[in-house]
Amino acid sequence: MREKLGLKQLENEISISKYRNMIDPVLVTKTHGVSGKLSIATELERYATIGIDCVSVCVNDLVAVGATPLFFYDTISCARPKKDKIEDLEAGAVTECEKLGIAYAGSEIMELPDIFNYDQYDMVGFAVGIMDRSAMQYKSTVKQSDVIIGIASDGLHNNGYVMAKKKLFLTKTSMEIYYENLEGSLADLLMQPTRCYRNVLESIKNAGITVKNCVQVSHGGLETALQKLLPEGYGAVVKQPKQNIPMLYRMMQQDGNIPIEKLRSTCNMGIGMLFIVSEEQSAKVLDVIEEAGERPVPLGLIEAVSREIRYVY
Repeated sequence: MREKLGLKQLENEISISKYRNMIDPVLVTKTHGVSGKLSIATELERYATIGIDCVSVCVNDLVAVGATPLFFYDTISCARPKKDKIEDLEAGAVTECEKLGIAYAGSEIMELPDIFNYDQYDMVGFAVGIMDRSAMQYKSTVKQSDVIIGIASDGLHNNGYVMAKKKLFLTKTSMEIYYENLEGSLADLLMQPTRCYRNVLESIKNAGITVKNCVQVSHGGLETALQKLLPEGYGAVVKQPKQNIPMLYRMMQQDGNIPIEKLRSTCNMGIGMLFIVSEEQSAKVLDVIEEAGERPVPLGLIEAVSREIRYVY
């Protein structure tokens, strides 16, 4: 298919010789799609940043477990591939891979007219990383009053687009209207590229801060991410006052008549990454995050005597 469309062939041989000093090296794989966001991109005819989303969401899952990303590969599926759109999708992936210093192994282009509608595209990414098994994080070290800290996202990242489109009755015209309370259009906010947190997590590690567990806020929203973050038998008290929730989510709640519980189970609520540190290191980690150019979000405390996640305002 690449030859048919006149697209260049890409390298897929990745050297791992520099990691031979690891005691017990293991490969880690993560995969993720961006179909919900692509439905918005198709409506707006904006494809240039979708590849960035696909790379970032896969790499975020790798770095959350402590792996070093090696390469990224994707599959683009559609009814009938158009060269300009494939090039836009791949260009975003190439840009983000170059920024992160990892190899882009290319795309498998699938022509599926019986499954996809005209001009409908889907992109699924696959990333591989390497890590020393001895460096893996263990939840067993989590204890009472450990601190849950988030790192802010730029918009929805990869969850909630279908719900936003349905509940807000989004069209190309309505998404291009400027809202003063949003300081932009819905189109611009919804199409913000997914942030990659590799650099800030490396800064935290290099500062000697022990991250007890870490998860990306995706695959089901903030509520699901918190459940994955906590060890079995532990709970948490989470404080996210209404004024601290970005306006986009408040708009979805009010104008879309979406209960806050439904928003939490679907959307990231403005937080792209969650992790646990000790209370003693919490102030230091906030400084490190800010110095790395990211926005820290102190979110809550571990409760060893509870198995529930309690939200307070």
